[in-house]
This record gives sequence, C-alpha cells and structure tokens, in this order.
Amino acid sequence: MTVKIRKFPYPYKCALSISSDIDNASSLESFVQFMDFLNSDKKTKYGFGLGLEVGNSFWFFNGSNSKQLSYFEGITEKETAFAPIIRSYLESKHIDTLHSWGNFDQGGFKRNYAERGVEVLAKYNFNIPVWVNHGINLNYQKIGDYPNMYGDDPTHPCYHTDLFHDSGIEYIWTGKATHVIGQNGRKNFSILSKLFIQKLMRKTKYKHVENPIYNYDNNLINPLLLRDGNKTWEFIRFINPWGRAGELDFYEFVEQIKTRNLKRLIKNQGIMILYTHFNENLSGKIPVKLNRYLTNLKNMVNRKEILMGTTSRILKYWEVSKHITFEVQDLKNKVMIFINDTMYSPVGKKSVTSFHLSGLTFYINRSKPHEIIFKNKICKAILNPTDETGKESISIPWEKLEYPEVNLL
Repeated sequence: MTVKIRKFPYPYKCALSISSDIDNASSLESFVQFMDFLNSDKKTKYGFGLGLEVGNSFWFFNGSNSKQLSYFEGITEKETAFAPIIRSYLESKHIDTLHSWGNFDQGGFKRNYAERGVEVLAKYNFNIPVWVNHGINLNYQKIGDYPNMYGDDPTHPCYHTDLFHDSGIEYIWTGKATHVIGQNGRKNFSILSKLFIQKLMRKTKYKHVENPIYNYDNNLINPLLLRDGNKTWEFIRFINPWGRAGELDFYEFVEQIKTRNLKRLIKNQGIMILYTHFNENLSGKIPVKLNRYLTNLKNMVNRKEILMGTTSRILKYWEVSKHITFEVQDLKNKVMIFINDTMYSPVGKKSVTSFHLSGLTFYINRSKPHEIIFKNKICKAILNPTDETGKESISIPWEKLEYPEVNLL
C-alpha cells in the first residue's frame, strides 16, 4: 500500500476555526471573560467554560473617535491596560490575527505605525501569522485590488507589506467571503448549488467589479501575488449559508454557529473559517440559543467529529497537508516515513517546524511497525484503527493549545 496523507487528522471528518475581528470591542473584562468561556473550563460570567480552541485578533492603534481596545492609546506609543493581555495571548498563540495595524477608518495611517508594530513584535519575539483587512474608505493600509487599498503598493506612502516577513504574516484576508459550508469539501449538491449561485452573482450583481468577494472555486486558500511582487496565501471566510449579512456581530454569531450548519459541515467534509465580530454587542449574558449551539459544538469536538483550532493553526494544517513532502523506506522489519523540513508551494519555499506537523496523519499498511522521522528524530505518533475508508493510519497528535491564565488588574 502507498503511504498517503489523510485529509484530516484521524478520526476527524472536517475542520472549523472561528475568526473574530476586534472591531468595537471596548470592554477589557468582557473580552477576557468571553475568551475564558470559549477556551477554558473556568466559571465565567457567561457560564462554565467550554474548553474549545478559539483565537482572537487585535490592532496596535485606534485612530477612530470611538472607544476600542488597542495595544496603544489612540495613535500614541503609550501602552494600554490591554497591551500585557495581548502579549499573554500572543505567547499562547490564542491571538494569531492582526486586524490591520489599527483602526484608521478616518484616515491618518502612515507607514511608521506599521514599523512601530513590527518593533513590538520583534521585542517580544512574537509572530502574527494572519492578517485581516479592516475598514473602508480612508483606511489606506488595506491589501487588495479594490479602490483605497494601498498596503501592498510600493509606490504609495502607506505601503507596508514588505514588513510582513519580519512579522511572520503568512495568510491574508482581503475580503473574500462565501456561503458554502465547508471549503475543499465533497462535491455534493449542497456545495455545488451554492457555488453555482455565487458564480451567477459574479456574472450579474458583481459583473463590473474587478475582484468580487466570491471566488469561482471553493478553495480555502489560493496563492496571491501582491503588487510588490511578493507571494502569499489568501484565505476565504464563511459568512452564512443564506445570503445577505449584516454586521456579523454577536447576534449574527448565534445564527452562524447553528447546529444544523455544524452538521452540514461534517456531512460536507470541508474546512471552514467562520467570520464574525463576537466582541461586538457582547453583553453580560449570552443568548440561550448560543449557549446551546456552542455546547453542541463542544460535544462534536469532544467526539472528534470536528477538528477545531485557531485560524492560523487550521490554515497551516491545510497548507502542510497539501504541500509537505516525505520519503518512505520500507525495511525488512519496519517502515520509516521521513518528513522533509522544507516545503515548496505556489507561494514559495518555507521552513517546517515540528509544531506545523500537528495532526498529520498517514494512511499505512500495519503489517509492519511504522515510524515517523523529522529532523533526525522519531516523532511521537499514534497508531489508529481503520476509519470509514477501511484504512489504518498513523498520526502525529493534534494537541490543543495551552490556554493562559490572564489576570485583570
């Protein structure tokens, strides 16, 4: 039998990440308490924690007139009370997304703000793997082909994407969205019908738009050539299955995370980055429906039907599972799988670490013992029984991130 990589870590059938933008998060207590509720088993004001793995986002500056949680006060270099909390979550990897360098919807972004952000990341040896565009109109730092997006234009004063390498940014969201439940999923009626409608909308409603929000394909990630010549991954986010979306705030989050959507994700055997702003309109209590849906999600994760991780981990898993290379040595008394520590893809050459291999599962024939070797070391691995395909496999364990103890002063 030829050794092949299983689509998802054994025994999962799909994968999910919740990608929440920091917009209009104004309460430090609510931010931390809701993160505790999602990620820990502690008692919070929203109830006992669910013990999931859910990430979050941040920005360094707030150039708006409204109260927003940010690393620095306004556009100064004075740290806020949120700054040490951001650092705690960056260290644990529960903040993995930069929702642009700051809120500059009223204008005023300059390259030096990006340079200051890079200095902070370097000072504490942090990487921030995911970039998500923020805002419209005067927010010129954005990346993409739409008007008023100059972040990757080296001829513009707001150019900054040359700083991405030093920041660790690998995945970019420019605004692409989908109503399909499960990217790279099975080609069934559920997926194909939604794709057909989105293609129709591209040719009608968005026919005069150079780069509409809908893609022709159902890929989670696609290579993106920036205007400065650099290549990176662009990813797509799920809005809802029905069409029109509003603020995608806390209340719409209730509808997005419905149990029937989760069951459809499992059936479609896809991978999904759910787009929300769950900090927006977050109050002292959560709706009964949301509590029920999130509890159902917890049960599906615990039953290992849905693989759940932060946005960067799910994106990295998908990239690695599609582009990692390995060699197999079939010896007399065992089979050895040697994973290469360099990966080549449409966006270029990348180094691979042992952390990037989390969950990687190989279909094998267990007539002999198997070992997985990475950088001359035997990896911790688990032998799995047959799955729904009737094949046996061996996995590098997917281990949940360790959630930090964050104290509010």
